[in-house]
Amino acid sequence: MQISRIVLNILSFLSFLMLFSTVFIVNNELANRTVSGKYFWFYASMGVLNIITFVFAYSRKLYFQVSIQDWLLLLFAGSVLFSSSVINDMPLYTTKFVLLALLVILYFNCRILFSVPLKEKRSQEEPTQALFFNALSLKNAGLVVIMITGLVEAIWGLRQLYGFIPSQHSLFSLTGSFFNPGPYAGYLAVVFPVSLYFAINAENKQHKIQVQKFTLYLLRGLGTVTCLAIVLVLPATMSRASWIAAIAGSMAVVYFSFYQRPVFKSFYRQNKKKICILTVSLSILITIAFTGMYLLKKDSADGRSLIWKISLQTVMKHPFGVGLGHFSGAYGEAQANYFASGKGTETEEHVAGGPEYGFNEYLQICVESGILSLVLFVGMVVWAVRSSIMNKRYAITASMLSLLSFACFSYPFNVLPFLIIFVFLMAAVNGTSQSKTEKRSVSIVITSLCLLLSCICLYKEYPVYQAYKKWNKEKMYTFDVGLFKDASVEYGKIYPLLNDQIQFLFEYAQSLSKSEQYMESNAVLKEAVKISCDPMLYNIMGKNYQALKEHNRAEECFRKASYIVPKRIYPFYLLTRLYHEMGQQDKVDEMAGIVQTKEPKVHTKAVEEMREEVEKLKTKQ
Repeated sequence: MQISRIVLNILSFLSFLMLFSTVFIVNNELANRTVSGKYFWFYASMGVLNIITFVFAYSRKLYFQVSIQDWLLLLFAGSVLFSSSVINDMPLYTTKFVLLALLVILYFNCRILFSVPLKEKRSQEEPTQALFFNALSLKNAGLVVIMITGLVEAIWGLRQLYGFIPSQHSLFSLTGSFFNPGPYAGYLAVVFPVSLYFAINAENKQHKIQVQKFTLYLLRGLGTVTCLAIVLVLPATMSRASWIAAIAGSMAVVYFSFYQRPVFKSFYRQNKKKICILTVSLSILITIAFTGMYLLKKDSADGRSLIWKISLQTVMKHPFGVGLGHFSGAYGEAQANYFASGKGTETEEHVAGGPEYGFNEYLQICVESGILSLVLFVGMVVWAVRSSIMNKRYAITASMLSLLSFACFSYPFNVLPFLIIFVFLMAAVNGTSQSKTEKRSVSIVITSLCLLLSCICLYKEYPVYQAYKKWNKEKMYTFDVGLFKDASVEYGKIYPLLNDQIQFLFEYAQSLSKSEQYMESNAVLKEAVKISCDPMLYNIMGKNYQALKEHNRAEECFRKASYIVPKRIYPFYLLTRLYHEMGQQDKVDEMAGIVQTKEPKVHTKAVEEMREEVEKLKTKQ
């Protein structure tokens, strides 16, 4: 006996609601609560979605047809896997690989749920149901849920902005449920085109939104309110990348909403000259606006230019990639070599930092997984955008363009809520299949494999969840209060489960170093520098070597730290003390001079204290 169609669609909608609610999760029981909380909620959501999709496939006659986009996705995932596990000999079980596997599973689950039962489609007897529970409108239901999450996030941000609730970061007043304003602003920018589309087109029947009159007004009102809320909060984030993304998506909505209409085409034919003048004027205004955005945070823009330059050099050196999740470590090595060679300019030294991300997802994919992976990824998204336009799924097109624009200047594919939306949009671009030759068994096999793989991932991730809880507890009761010996023991127990988390590795290495386990600390730090370019890792490693009286190795580490971020004074201060211990007074004077004359990015009390201390070590004139 087939399960009721409306029951399955209600369950599917609820699973989407749970899935997209990932963006709101902040779990105070876990370390790194704004990130890890989202991870484990997503894992649980995938378990629910897999079960519902499995039941859906067995209960309904879903005729799934594999598309070119599906093959491109599988080839891309395979290329990433090959680059990391074969070329770079990385372990397969890391957080990044688990997320990649579950996102591929999510894609195929959505594709199965969006498959249309051919016989039910032909039936004219069944009355049109509400948007949320109509099998033909699950894609639109997902878009509505995305829009609701954007509204909640905008209200969340407004409350933070006016001081009603705290943000998730001590240095920023506006973060929403994210750790900093950048991803938060980007999320709002991706949701904005969807809201604008519903505000403009909710009543337009040509886009196949077949719902009752009340629901039409409800959708239009919801879209309008969401747009207004986002417009109120987005400028306060000061995120230029999100502004560009929101504008790109909005222009797509306006184009597809009005240019395609006969009235506009007639108006265009009658007023070509005026429209050309208006277009040129708008182009000039946009150029001025982009210049203003560059000058608004000039150092930040120059810093990203340097990141892209070093990233390109890394690609030339590693055309097959450095491994998934290893961007930052490879970048630090490349930037240190660049400045050590003397090629860096004064401006580049001033803006250089130790980034975790490439601030251009296409470059980061190329660095981590190789040129072939980038080609496959670009081919996949181009095909998806083409399909969405051909199938007149304009809200999806606009949101994808917004996300892809944001990816040019930020790191959305390193933030889970963006990945969930991206995969959903990719799955939703395909049109309804009409082939009668498709085999139902394909959907059953795919859902069975997805359920099996998902169960394996969830089983493996449960101990990791417990490890995050233990890390949070030990951080509060041992590491933060200075009980480093106890912390090193407890951290060592969960190290095998969290050895791909840079903050955990940093704290573990610090605990070992503070408890005089210098060799063990350096062993952890050598793993940490593979996934991070934070110069403090090399500073700690150098101090460990110094404590072990391995002065040459200590010097190498301090030098490496000074090359990664040349404007930081601390490595030169450590070199001054090292040379003093080694009895090399001429080098002491040289490093002390650098400490006293180098201009740091930020003047702090610590800088003055270091300068006072090295003054005592200099040769007295």
